[in-house]
Amino acid sequence: MCTKVVAVHGQEKENLPQGVFLNDTIVVGKPFSYAFSYRHGAETEVFFPDSSYDFSPFTFLHQEFYTTRTDTSGSLDSTIYTLVAFEVKPRQVLRLPVYVLADVDCTAVYTAPDTVYLKLTLPATSRPDTLSLLPETEIGFLQRQFNYPVFLAALLTLGFVSFIIYWLFGTGILRQWRIFQLHRRHSEFVRAFNRFNRTARERDSTVEAEKAVVLWKNYLERVEKKPFATYTTREIVDNIPDEALENALKDIDRIIYGQVKSEKMDPSLQVLKNVAQRLYRQRRLEISRKNKETIQ
Repeated sequence: MCTKVVAVHGQEKENLPQGVFLNDTIVVGKPFSYAFSYRHGAETEVFFPDSSYDFSPFTFLHQEFYTTRTDTSGSLDSTIYTLVAFEVKPRQVLRLPVYVLADVDCTAVYTAPDTVYLKLTLPATSRPDTLSLLPETEIGFLQRQFNYPVFLAALLTLGFVSFIIYWLFGTGILRQWRIFQLHRRHSEFVRAFNRFNRTARERDSTVEAEKAVVLWKNYLERVEKKPFATYTTREIVDNIPDEALENALKDIDRIIYGQVKSEKMDPSLQVLKNVAQRLYRQRRLEISRKNKETIQ
């Protein structure tokens, strides 16, 4: 419990806290400063009002603290309050307490009242109906803010629609995507294989023919999911039984490894290309049938 002590006539001012407005006049709605200090014994513990205190008729905004200064005459604590007024009384008064801690309780010691005057922003008149509003034409720009509720609602809606689409058409969409990828890879293979084949034929180059064979093996490896790139001619024929393919691979082996030029190089490469196209069509048919069986 705190005992209340106020400033009275004849009491020494040096024993009281000092509180003064730093402005003679104030404007409604504009912050102003109030300086508050108290000199006391170095061993005395004191407390200043904070944001929980009622600063009526003013409103508390914030408080700036200063370090305690101690000398032979004692300690000096000080702070500056930033307040704002919303009342329109011409004359407004404030006094604040400092709380001095004692052994049992504390004592509230008040400042002498200090007065501040309200500065009128409207011309004085006895006829309010003669006043006119001053137009304000300056455009104020508002800061753009992210609308999180709308974003979350749109995200949930998109997720729900995506789930419905996948539930209804997901199997068909996946089937078409796999077929699209298969077709794209096959088209790339055909273009590259035709380029190597044409160069090998025009230049009678075994190097270009070897490039075409390597490309063909790598393509079959992706389509059939088997290591055709490392297979020998015999292993390839074991996995793809085809007499024309076997003869073509043997001819190409003689041309590439034996460095024997032959008119059979171009027809043999065409056999490899036809085999790749046949496997592509089989694989595409398998994808279509597999997904149709899943739907059924």
